[in-house]
Amino acid sequence: MGLTIHERYGLKPVINATCHWTTFGGTVMWPEVSVAMAEASVACVDMRSLQDEASRRISARTNGEASLVVSGCAAALMVGAAAIMTGHDHRRMASLPHTAAIEGSFKFPYGFVTRRFGRVADIHGEYEAWGYAHAVRGAGGVFQEVGDADHLTREDFEAGFDSHTAGVYWVSDGLDRGMSLEEAIKVAHSHGVPVLVDASNTLPPASNFHHFIDLGADLVAYSGGKGLRGPQGSGILTGRRDLIEAARLQSSPVHGIGRPLKVSKEEVFGLLTAIDVWASRDHDSDLQAALERTSSAVAGINGISGLLAELKFPDHIGRPYPTVFVHIDDKTGVHAKALQESLLSGTPSVAIMGHTDPKVVRIDVRVLSDEDAALVVSAVGHAMRSLIR
Repeated sequence: MGLTIHERYGLKPVINATCHWTTFGGTVMWPEVSVAMAEASVACVDMRSLQDEASRRISARTNGEASLVVSGCAAALMVGAAAIMTGHDHRRMASLPHTAAIEGSFKFPYGFVTRRFGRVADIHGEYEAWGYAHAVRGAGGVFQEVGDADHLTREDFEAGFDSHTAGVYWVSDGLDRGMSLEEAIKVAHSHGVPVLVDASNTLPPASNFHHFIDLGADLVAYSGGKGLRGPQGSGILTGRRDLIEAARLQSSPVHGIGRPLKVSKEEVFGLLTAIDVWASRDHDSDLQAALERTSSAVAGINGISGLLAELKFPDHIGRPYPTVFVHIDDKTGVHAKALQESLLSGTPSVAIMGHTDPKVVRIDVRVLSDEDAALVVSAVGHAMRSLIR
């Protein structure tokens, strides 16, 4: 009696002051979303009809011809890549993720031209940091890497296409380094292949919900959490009708490569509600509120001995997100990781982001309540005092 659900299971709630990191529960859903999901739970529905209605409603916002709700942006990338490789060919669908051959002889394109991924080194050497792109590989896609992570020319890009190329995989992070997405789409289409865009964390700005389709991208994947603030376990694939149909032919409730990517009726209704709430928001006012909340956090942290906070807007990779960058004075002897761990183990438990610099942490309070944002600042002060004793 009187215990929260976290307490009943022996867990502590976390104030997630990261950029919606899934590790700490993702985003904070709109209150209307929780209500909608509870209402949806009391009756069943034909999921095919629900996906039809979701497609109609979402596509009206994205300018796509059709859309599909799946279990996150990575899920959308996986089933989107599958659709690009198979089209409506059921033999190809049945072969996934084995794309090199069907019955030992029949081959089909499986390559995805993409900007070179970063590399990670360990004692055994260097290996690729695939990140979310593992989803494309999970469908059977093979990357044809071009250029490098920091720069990509048209010549590099053109050189990546061959007879194995099925499509292009493009990550939009708010900053095109070298070649633009618009140019990449034109090149891909000149080779007769579609473009799959990972737009997971591109909202806001609101215009990005249709921007990539407007540029000519064939499929775009979004997170249903993050900026949309819908269920964390939901995602959107939107774009060409024929490719969305191919994705649906191998997604839940069908027993194809996308069967594990199913979403519940509650999550679909929750996502649709989140999109309606999000679309009705005054985004300029929301940004101003986020800037004020972030500025207040900066001011509060600058009152803590040993710390120097700055507001970065746009953020470090060019997105219109106000973010707090906190520099730790060397004289304190405190490292970023120690501060992160102290905050996470404290009461309240607070999650913040690290940085490549071991003396810097990042804090994101954009979608937190003013009360939680103030708790974050207070927790940082308490943690620092405990660490430098």
